[in-house]
Amino acid sequence: MKPETRGALGDFSRRAASNDRGVPRAVPLPIATAAFADLEDALALARRERDRALGRIGALIPHDEVRRMLLDAAGTGFSPPQGR
Repeated sequence: MKPETRGALGDFSRRAASNDRGVPRAVPLPIATAAFADLEDALALARRERDRALGRIGALIPHDEVRRMLLDAAGTGFSPPQGR
């Protein structure tokens, strides 16, 4: 996003976020779904890096094991074949 666009968006959101009583409120911002997903991914990666730097991350779990755990938790009863 261009700096001038970012500034204009910030001004718009500040104006829209205040009402006549000066009480802040939530404001929906026009943002593309893909851009929002990118921001969520960046936040998740930043949190992971922070946790790794602070020593909060334990042993990594293999993808197949995580998938099995999620499917079991979802109650699908489906378990992929082992040894793939």
